[in-house]
Amino acid sequence: MSEISSIPTHSRRSSMKFLSAKLISLAIPVAIGLIVYFVIPKPTEVSKQAWRLLAIFLTTIAGLMLQPVPLGAWSIVCLTVSLVTKTQSFKDAFEAFTNQAIWLMVISFFFSRGFVKTGLGDRMGMYLVRWLGKSTLGLAYGLAIGEALISIVMPSATARAGGVFLPIILSLATASESSPEHRSARKIGAFLIRSQLQVLT
Repeated sequence: MSEISSIPTHSRRSSMKFLSAKLISLAIPVAIGLIVYFVIPKPTEVSKQAWRLLAIFLTTIAGLMLQPVPLGAWSIVCLTVSLVTKTQSFKDAFEAFTNQAIWLMVISFFFSRGFVKTGLGDRMGMYLVRWLGKSTLGLAYGLAIGEALISIVMPSATARAGGVFLPIILSLATASESSPEHRSARKIGAFLIRSQLQVLT
């Protein structure tokens, strides 16, 4: 009891507000699915299984928007519900996981986290500045050339952008005091991002 009383009142209030907000964001998606399945009349042309899948789908989308739990956990929960209720077979539910493009994008974001955690993005960014850093246009050309070379072995534009070039551009922008969360983002950071997007498109 003494431990609870030692917690500041404003901290307890903020934690209670956070918990209530999470409960509300959890209740809304679940309520949407239950209302669609049990309250709204099912059209005669639609099978019961398809109507149940629609309810799970709407619950999934609402949960992804409100995020009562992390996105990955919510997706797994909704996927499990579709399996437990026999709305989908195991083969149909996990068929998308065999898509090579999806795994390529997932692995690219693993690479991205590795670039940030190990500082490899900073080192590559500094080498790029050393070789082509006489002007911002030179940096943009360097990124474009790197994009052309890496596209040979990494065909997904999303994988290249998110997994390789975004950490490098972030390192270059940070080193140039251009922060994405500050008005300085309109400096070199915005220019490099825009030039890289033009290359990707």
